[in-house]
Amino acid sequence: MKDIIGSKYSRLFFAGLALIILCAWFSTGFNQADEHFQVLEFCSYKMGIMPAAQLPWEFAQRVRATLLPGMAYVLVRVLNWLHIYNPFILTFILRLFVGIWSWFITCKLCLLLLSKFKGPKGEKLFILLSLFLWFVPYLAVRFTPENLSGIALLSGVYIILKMDEKKTYSWGGYIISGLLFGVSFFIRFQILFALAGLAAWLLFINKTKWKYIFTIGISMAFAIALNVVIDYWFYGQWTFTPFNYFDANITRHMAVQFGTNPWWFYFSEFFMKGVPPFSLILLVVFFIGMFKNLRDPFAWIIIPFIALHFFTPHKELRFLFPVAFIFVYLTALGFDYLLSKSYYLKMHRYVITILWCISIPTLLFRILAPANSAVCYCEYLYEHAFAKGTPLFAFHNDVDYSMYGSRASFYKNQDINTVYIDSLSQINKFLETSQPQTALFLDKHIRNGEFFNGIKGYKTEMVYSYLPAWIGKINFNNWEERTEIWRIYRFSKLN
Repeated sequence: MKDIIGSKYSRLFFAGLALIILCAWFSTGFNQADEHFQVLEFCSYKMGIMPAAQLPWEFAQRVRATLLPGMAYVLVRVLNWLHIYNPFILTFILRLFVGIWSWFITCKLCLLLLSKFKGPKGEKLFILLSLFLWFVPYLAVRFTPENLSGIALLSGVYIILKMDEKKTYSWGGYIISGLLFGVSFFIRFQILFALAGLAAWLLFINKTKWKYIFTIGISMAFAIALNVVIDYWFYGQWTFTPFNYFDANITRHMAVQFGTNPWWFYFSEFFMKGVPPFSLILLVVFFIGMFKNLRDPFAWIIIPFIALHFFTPHKELRFLFPVAFIFVYLTALGFDYLLSKSYYLKMHRYVITILWCISIPTLLFRILAPANSAVCYCEYLYEHAFAKGTPLFAFHNDVDYSMYGSRASFYKNQDINTVYIDSLSQINKFLETSQPQTALFLDKHIRNGEFFNGIKGYKTEMVYSYLPAWIGKINFNNWEERTEIWRIYRFSKLN
């Protein structure tokens, strides 16, 4: 930590940390459904809330490592012991933990790798891209196997490279690296190809002694064995999730049911989601940086990892998240190479201006906006269960806490009593019969508030909507009919 504080770039480093903390606070929800259903809902099962039968198919097939849901469950127990449990506090702590770890290893690697750059412009650009590129804080706080696998991988690589820099080698350093590599592999099995590339670099380029390679291997095996024990504790039976994953998705092609894509999918997907033309510049410069630094260990890590994913039928951009920092580093090396060329120096100012003009607004949006708006509704409902048994009306085909068509329970307040309805008139009948002091209605479609004016003895008001109420009055091209805009109504008994 002293080297980060004492660095000439310390202000930038701590500005990056501030963004990480802000993003951990505001980026509620999840980037992709697996971040919720295969971590938090697995944790919900261990808490005794979610029945195993309602979990995703991956639970029954035992294809997911349970280290992450296990960590979440332990934190649940700690917060319960402290009498401060709240699912939103818990998820903030998880985002903050992974975000700070990501920031720390990013800073350490930046300082270690500055010597790779030819001048101060390249160095500073590397720091800026590593901390302030629009997707960096957003990805850094995601409590997902992809993210944590990548961070563990980088942490292990850092330890090895740092020993190489100092020319002081220790058994302890290689043991810790091996443990980190074992965790990285077990929670995201595809990282094996990145580890294979690293092993090849250690053997053929770095000429690492065999005794250290052997130490790394033994430590990896130990970490894998520990994860097998964790899986036994979680699933209640002995199983080896890497083999189960291979059998389900490679042998039996179960992942193909979620769609297949051509080998060039990642290029088009990054171009569109990386904010063009920003994404095109980054992609071109990344390949320049990679091909100009083919002896770099990070090039050896990323090439086989990406190659594997090019030829995997089912593709998602998040599968490449474990190597996000490596992408940024090689892109920065690409810019550094271009800075040595006179033709680029004439354009440099304009290229960098375009990059930051696009990146800064996108960065602020990704930091301050929730990752998923559905969780905002869950938070409101959790905080506004006014008494045990508070009725929550929801249509049968909506399901109160459903996300992506699957039932979710992690964020549900157990004081809420869900009442399923087929028509709005059933709300009137229920309130007239049961006479609760307060009731809530989660409506996933825009409706005119006049529907509720006839409820005798109750005040009706819309109390929450992620989008402002006035947007419902602008029904251009009937967009409302094709869009779910959730709203929460409250019925309060008149005295």
